[in-house]
Amino acid sequence: MKAKLGKLPYIYPIPIILAGALVEGKPNFTTIGDVGLMGINPALVCISSHKEHHLNQGILQNDCFSINIPSTNLLPQVDYCGQVSGKEVDKGALFEVFFGDLELAPLIMECPVNMECRMIKEFCIQHRQIFIGEVAQTYVDTTLVSGLEPKPVLADLVELDPIIYALDNRYYRIGQPIGTGYQEADAIYSPPEGSR
Repeated sequence: MKAKLGKLPYIYPIPIILAGALVEGKPNFTTIGDVGLMGINPALVCISSHKEHHLNQGILQNDCFSINIPSTNLLPQVDYCGQVSGKEVDKGALFEVFFGDLELAPLIMECPVNMECRMIKEFCIQHRQIFIGEVAQTYVDTTLVSGLEPKPVLADLVELDPIIYALDNRYYRIGQPIGTGYQEADAIYSPPEGSR
């Protein structure tokens, strides 16, 4: 049996990020759960924000924004940034802010992962303003990366300890890994040689 829940976008878990932009020259951040990966090559991401959010004008002014992925130890600041407006509160003062290659997308030092994004498309659907960005550079705390050559090895999600959210209005912590991509099906199915 299935219960009907109506028009509920029950996608879970929802990653929580702090989106950043310079608004009238000041770093501003807001908490966003409406964020997604659109592709790895090219590296495309999107964020969806209420069209009245203060952050949006900074993204439009500078054609760039940042995605900062906080760890659970930043939960009070993250929750606060989602409740107050940058019009009234200097949310940049909550963090150690730095700038990367683009020089116009404020990044949060306390977040273990940061991405600078060039805005490549913006559009509105109803009251939502959607920004598609191409990742220009990704920054990761050096304690969470090993062996940069030939390819960096990143810490697992448990060590990154990101904040995730669900539609029960609660924040969660990532659990234990249960498998490895493109290997678990081998227990029940052997794909033809060269099909991957």
